[in-house]
Amino acid sequence: MHVVFLSEHFHKRPSGPRKACLELARAMEQQGHRVSLIGMAPRNEDEAWTGSGPACLRRYAWRWLPVRLGRPRFFARELARLHAQSPIDAVLAMGLEAGAAALRFRAQSGVPYVLNPRSYLGEAVGHPKFSLARRLTEQCNGFIALSPAACKAWFARLGSEVPGLARGIFNGCTPGRPSGPQSAHREPMILSVGMLRRTKGHHLVIRALAELKRQPWTLLIAGDGKERAHLERDITRLGLTSKVKLAGLVDRGELDALYGQADFFCLFPIYFEACGNAFLEAMAAGLPIVASQAGGVPEVLATEHGRGVRLVPLRGAADVDEDLVLPDLVAALADQLAIRRGTPPWTAQSIALTCRAETLTWQHAAQGYIEVLAQARLTAPQPLRILGPPRPPRYSL
Repeated sequence: MHVVFLSEHFHKRPSGPRKACLELARAMEQQGHRVSLIGMAPRNEDEAWTGSGPACLRRYAWRWLPVRLGRPRFFARELARLHAQSPIDAVLAMGLEAGAAALRFRAQSGVPYVLNPRSYLGEAVGHPKFSLARRLTEQCNGFIALSPAACKAWFARLGSEVPGLARGIFNGCTPGRPSGPQSAHREPMILSVGMLRRTKGHHLVIRALAELKRQPWTLLIAGDGKERAHLERDITRLGLTSKVKLAGLVDRGELDALYGQADFFCLFPIYFEACGNAFLEAMAAGLPIVASQAGGVPEVLATEHGRGVRLVPLRGAADVDEDLVLPDLVAALADQLAIRRGTPPWTAQSIALTCRAETLTWQHAAQGYIEVLAQARLTAPQPLRILGPPRPPRYSL
């Protein structure tokens, strides 16, 4: 089967969509399928990747046409060009604009598409994005969300049951604890990986750890973003400059080394986290994890008997009040910091985490995608069964 990934964010490095494309393509190729990619980028280029041919990245140049109208036409034209060279069996549209292009291309060619929105639908009813999401979901030949919880939440927002053509499929990981330099006399290291955005909850983790100044720990946050200046001010104001480090963006090799050096992992999203690649990587590394119960996080971290995982509830379905969350987070972090490397409890937790990671490999993810894509070739779009009015967003940011 020849599958085309249509991605809006593949050119961003590093990014979750880019990693998912690379790993899924590699796994699908190993299972005997042909995978191509068309994406948007600041400039035209054909980039080497793990698929059957170079990733075709093209600059959107139709400045005279609004983006929401122009991108679908732009993508559809590139799909038609590829289809003429090598017939496409199915399109995997990653994102709503990619979905609009796949819908347009299907009208021209008859090639089915599977929609993967990659996020939660938080826009209000009547917003153009909400209307587009509803139309694409009604018309798609198959639907994939990044977790069962994300799949259920997407259709609940539309006022519909989850249809048979929809599935929640986790991203994958590569089990095995990376190696890294160790020291028997250093303070326990807490690692956090994620873009520096307020919705990732880094500010809450820093505030929580400020209550534990006298305990031995260091926090390293890998990632960058517009929230960096605010976090730096918080670190200085709370007197944590010697204990918290903002490492910025790190490459794959350095990130693997950090997973190998760390003792614990903590990330506290306060929005609907559909899956979370960083949680998968931390679990594969066998790191005990402290996290919020946002979105699909509890499903991703569903280890045997909950070993190695401490989940803190967000206290409500609407506005998130960080002062209400903070005491629970402090307690959870204190419990985790009491664990020491090499003790039986840590070993048992590490085994539970890595066992869970072994069930969530990229090969497993690719097999699920292939099943949905193969079924999409046989399935005509079916209108959603509307049960009632669309529900309000689960989280208000």
